[in-house]
Amino acid sequence: MLYGHYDVQPPDPLELWDSPPFTPVLKNGNVYARGATDNKGQILAHILGIQETLEETGDLPVNLHLVIEGEEEIGSGNLPGFLKDNRENLKCDVVVVSDTGMAARGLPTLSYGLRGVTSLEMKITGAKMDLHSGVFGGAVANPVTALARLLATLHDTSGHVAIEGFYDQVKPLEDWEREAWRKLPIDSDKEVLDETGAPELFGEKGFSTLERLWARPTAEINGIGGGYQGPGTKTVIASQAMAKLTFRLVPNQDGNTVLKQARKHLEKHLPPGVTMEIEEGHSGPWYLTDPHAPFGEAAQRALKQAFNLGTALIREGGSIPLVSQFRDI
Repeated sequence: MLYGHYDVQPPDPLELWDSPPFTPVLKNGNVYARGATDNKGQILAHILGIQETLEETGDLPVNLHLVIEGEEEIGSGNLPGFLKDNRENLKCDVVVVSDTGMAARGLPTLSYGLRGVTSLEMKITGAKMDLHSGVFGGAVANPVTALARLLATLHDTSGHVAIEGFYDQVKPLEDWEREAWRKLPIDSDKEVLDETGAPELFGEKGFSTLERLWARPTAEINGIGGGYQGPGTKTVIASQAMAKLTFRLVPNQDGNTVLKQARKHLEKHLPPGVTMEIEEGHSGPWYLTDPHAPFGEAAQRALKQAFNLGTALIREGGSIPLVSQFRDI
């Protein structure tokens, strides 16, 4: 089975685009458009490969199912039901997903692991309405300040997640993985700095950049809000403040367990004078397969034939929750 998705993340902010986001534009040999690499380009590559094989030989060496959907970016809510309803018709030996990256340009790459994800949204409430900071400042708690203090407890100064029990289920990296990643012909530190424009790297101490990206769990603040956001000054103490959190999960972490641990941590460190509501969001499990199993070896042989190079074996930091459901169903 070949799987892919054609839906995309929202293109906002539109003013930062150099060309219309849904109009493909060629620049220096690259296609720029929403979804060009996530995941429309790979889908087209598979289709063209099928077409060329049929034109050359008149048949395919194996039976193929193509499952291409439009809800991956919002969790593939309807696809599992479709797979279950059509389980016998879609029965297959292996699922190939190309919603992944290459370790470097021209370097054949087989991704055998993905991080999982789970999420929550929190709301901190103080007074029943916004207050004048001159009239009430110093007498009641400020929800924005309380939120800032609370979020600061999620990590220590070494970049470790400070939630109690967070690392208890984490499966250590295999020795062969650390060795293989060290030998990849890429300068990952330089590439991350060049791509992100960050002034320096920062992350969990004791691990390389690739290990942090591919095999270590994280706690991230994805959004934060509260109080006056307009131009100039408005002397307000907001009634509420909010934050959105996601946790990237690695083998053998359980998303529900991590959410319980996070909730317990946030409740324990909630500053006085405010209340908190937590709403759990979307989630998806991590995925790990053996690249040295028969299908993994077959993929490496195919990549060697196509690129005439040895295959880079990597995990990836992103999440494709549906991959585990393919296996289960």
